[in-house]
Amino acid sequence: MHEVNLLAVLVAGIVPMIVGSLWYGPIFGKRWMSLMEMTAEEIQEGFNPVKTYGVTLLLSLVTAFVLAQLIAEVGGGSAMVGVHVALMALVGFILPVANQSIAFEKRKPGLAWLNVAYNGVALLAQALVIALWR
Repeated sequence: MHEVNLLAVLVAGIVPMIVGSLWYGPIFGKRWMSLMEMTAEEIQEGFNPVKTYGVTLLLSLVTAFVLAQLIAEVGGGSAMVGVHVALMALVGFILPVANQSIAFEKRKPGLAWLNVAYNGVALLAQALVIALWR
């Protein structure tokens, strides 16, 4: 394993939470709820913020650490390396999973692509934090 900047990983781990609060809030919140065919009240039913946000933050930290390892592996230290690694992860890992949710789980394509776009923006932002903060 490569030595990475753990403070950059911590900050990059928080980035998807910020992006998500904007993405699924003021930017695309209404569209997302429409695609989910749910109201805000239905979404809040049984919602456990500690469990939901805790697990999400933990997994975001894992993603940031793995991104840091990949960026270090390819000799990263520039924005372009960060963007390259994030786009490779998006195309190689996130797109196939999104397609599976459409093809086998009968998810709405619009919902899957809205989520793919969020993940792409979050990954790019995480990778930029890591690549530039060395």
